[in-house]
Amino acid sequence: MRKLIISDSYMGIFIPRDFSNRVLDFINGKTNLPFTQKDEIIASFYIFGKDHKVNGELEITNVKDIARKTMEQIARQVRIYANNPLSMNQESLRENFNKRSMQILIDSNNKNSNKKINFDMTKRISRDPTILSECYAWHLAHYKQDYFFKLFNPLRGTDLTPDLVEQLEGRMLMLGFNVKNSAKLTYDDPIIPFLQWHNECTK
Repeated sequence: MRKLIISDSYMGIFIPRDFSNRVLDFINGKTNLPFTQKDEIIASFYIFGKDHKVNGELEITNVKDIARKTMEQIARQVRIYANNPLSMNQESLRENFNKRSMQILIDSNNKNSNKKINFDMTKRISRDPTILSECYAWHLAHYKQDYFFKLFNPLRGTDLTPDLVEQLEGRMLMLGFNVKNSAKLTYDDPIIPFLQWHNECTK
């Protein structure tokens, strides 16, 4: 069951809107870290049950466990960066990202050896969860920022606008922000900017 939930999950950065482009520019050597300002919000999202929803108490419990481990992994990576200045080295990080990009390309070629690749590899690399998570943790450590996560129970269709029901109803969502708590945000609820972004993406 847990393996199914993990494979049916998705992670990304939705603030700033062009974060994935900044990641690509860094990988390609067009810019250096940090590529966000100290007072700039960085917001991450994790969708669980992306294609098949989260069904029943067992799956909800499994998602909570996965979410907890995800938060612990981010916290651990932030500590590694913060306590070891050498790990913050930009060229080493860029080299690791290029290795990751090559692995993504190799894996894609293996899966599509007899098929025409019908997706944008550049987009896939720029949205790779491993690369995004490393960037997120690096900036948290660099700016010595507080951060928090909020996990939502399966979203109800009655709480969503009609155009978002199909994509989000029954899914569990975790959001992360590089501020101490939700009171530091300019929104009444942390989910508001995510829903605004998701709505824009589906138009």
